[in-house]
Order: sequence, then structure tokens, then C-alpha cells
Amino acid sequence: MSDKKVGIVAECGCDLPKSMLYEYDIEIVYFLIETESGVFMDTEEITADNIVDYMSGGGRKSISTPPSPEVYRKAFEKNLKKYDEVIHIAISSGISESINNSRKAVEEMGEAGKKVHIFDTGHLSSGMGFFVLKAGELAGFGFDADRIIEELTKLRSRVCTSFIARNADFLAMKGLVSDNVRKFCDLFNVHPVLAMKDGKLKLRSIQLGDYEASMKRYIRSILRDRGSIDSSRGFITHVGCSVKQVNMIKQEVMKCCEFSELSVTKASATISSNCGPGTFGVLFVRK
Repeated sequence: MSDKKVGIVAECGCDLPKSMLYEYDIEIVYFLIETESGVFMDTEEITADNIVDYMSGGGRKSISTPPSPEVYRKAFEKNLKKYDEVIHIAISSGISESINNSRKAVEEMGEAGKKVHIFDTGHLSSGMGFFVLKAGELAGFGFDADRIIEELTKLRSRVCTSFIARNADFLAMKGLVSDNVRKFCDLFNVHPVLAMKDGKLKLRSIQLGDYEASMKRYIRSILRDRGSIDSSRGFITHVGCSVKQVNMIKQEVMKCCEFSELSVTKASATISSNCGPGTFGVLFVRK
């Protein structure tokens, strides 16, 4: 590999395992989660399992707050001590204000801020993770920031980010759907399928009936055009799924598309607090 010139900073919402982050020397900044018990650093101090247990037990307050401009600035300055430039890979601006804080940090840095480049992925979770890994890979090959951003821009329309939720309870708690929608889902055993489109998380479809059967139908639906799928890497990202469920999901995914590398990751608390236990997504890239 060539000498690395560009440092990569990303947010914990990319839901990548620490081994991948370490491999590409990715600097992570963390969202904060506020509950009735206090304020906690996502991933490091509070996990998806903690959030699910808390909200299932009657907890109502779960507010996700992006890193402050100061946190971003420190991460950028740290990387500029090692690299010529920095690229920050951000969660979609259509669902979070975090990108505004990172831009404020750049403004506060003055002349040094010109060496920091903010990239809006238009995605979340491990869909966002594809951009982090691509940036890390290209930086490792010695590419400059302009070339990396060019490649990331090409990738944006090819990443497929979607999830199926067991019900709409957590979505309603966070105000993402109305209480009438929640009641409808409960009454008719409806499982919402959400997908990123134009930088926002939107209702893609619904599945009806038994949840395990619905999980399989969701997988077959999103992977039906296997010829267009880049099968080199895929992610299964979930919130509180059992080992049995995860194994079933993996088997069903591999029936539809034999990914060379299929990684199972747990969603961060930031992502999990919006969708609830049993939620999972199969995330991949189109050719």
C-alpha cells in the first residue's frame, strides 16, 4: 500500500465492528443517549440491548444527541496531526442534525478546516458503513481526498439500506409514525419495512402475519434481483434478535445471494431506540 494521506472520521451510527474500524484506522465519534437515568455515550456506555430493556420496561425518554462541534473538532485536529487531509463520513442529513455540528467544527478550525471534507452519505447504520469501509480502503491505497469523495459519490445511489420491524411500537414512541398507525399495525399484525430513499427513512412496504414468515419474505423481496447485487460483502444488522433468528436470517440470505463476506452486526443505541427489538436489515450494494 502507498503512504496514507487521508484520515477517516465516522460516527458510531455506522454500526461497524471494532475489528473493521481498527483495520482501516477509522476514528469514531459517539452520539449521546439521554434517558431518565442520565446521559450516556452510545456504544461505549450504552448499547442497543440496554435501550430495548429500558424502553420495554416502561422507559419513555430516549433522546439521541449528535456529537458537539468540539468533539468533531478534536477528532479532526487529531487526524490532521497524522494525515494531510481528513474526510468525515456522516449519517444522512435527512435524519440527523449531526452534519451541521461537524460543519460548525470545520468553521471554527479556520485555515486548518480547509483540509477537512464532510461527506453526507444519505444513509445510516451499516449502509453508512459501506462508505466508511470504501473510504478507509481507498485512503489506504494512498488516494487523495478529492478522488475518495468522487468514488463515495458514485456509491451513494448503489447502497441499499432497509429494515423490517416487528411492530410500530418504538416508531410511535419516537414520533416517527402516528399512534393510529401503531394501532393499525397491532390490530392487523402488520410489520413495517423501512428503507432509505433520498436521504430519508421512508415506509417501503409492509409484511402481514407471522413475523418469521414475514422476515423471510422481506429477505426474498429485497434480494430478488440477485444479478444486480455486488455479492462481495453484505451486512445483517439487527436489534435484539435471538441467535436462532440470526441463524435463520443468515441461511435465508445465503439462499438468495451467496455473499463472499456476510457480517452480522448489532445496531447502535442511536439506531435501536427508534425501531425496537426484532428489527433487522439486510444491507448491500448494487453493481
